[in-house]
Amino acid sequence: MNEARRVQGVLGVLFVLIAGIAIAVGIWLRLSPPPAPEPPTMPPSVQVYVPKVDARGELTYEPKTVAVGERGYQGVFEQLIREAPVFPQGTRLLKAEREGDTLVLDFSQELVDGFAGGSDDEAALINALTRTASGFPEIKRIRLLVQGQPVESIGGHIDTTQPLTVSSSR
Repeated sequence: MNEARRVQGVLGVLFVLIAGIAIAVGIWLRLSPPPAPEPPTMPPSVQVYVPKVDARGELTYEPKTVAVGERGYQGVFEQLIREAPVFPQGTRLLKAEREGDTLVLDFSQELVDGFAGGSDDEAALINALTRTASGFPEIKRIRLLVQGQPVESIGGHIDTTQPLTVSSSR
């Protein structure tokens, strides 16, 4: 009987010791910061999609390969602005930053003030942006800002207050 109590005591002490270790490990895991996510690897080049009207009068998107380079998103979308005639003259890309799976594109005021196109031109501009963004696998949406502020619409036809889904380049 004495032997049984001693075994029970040893088992009790082991149980308390294991429970204490488990609690300490749990606390340590909760207090340890998670590892920082690795930044996405930029592709060496992407396609910019320039809206064009073909010989039949239909809107198409001409893909042009652009090296991503050191400027990353900024350089690619600046190239799109230079290539695509739907962007008003003087439009500048002030900032292009990734926030999670969303690419935030901050344009100068000329994007809205100088836009003179109709709904088709506005759709072509939005589609050029979303199709070009599809070249970056980590980007699922784009958010448009003008001078750091959300904008209701570029030309009054398409709501740009919410992030826009990146569309397939096809």
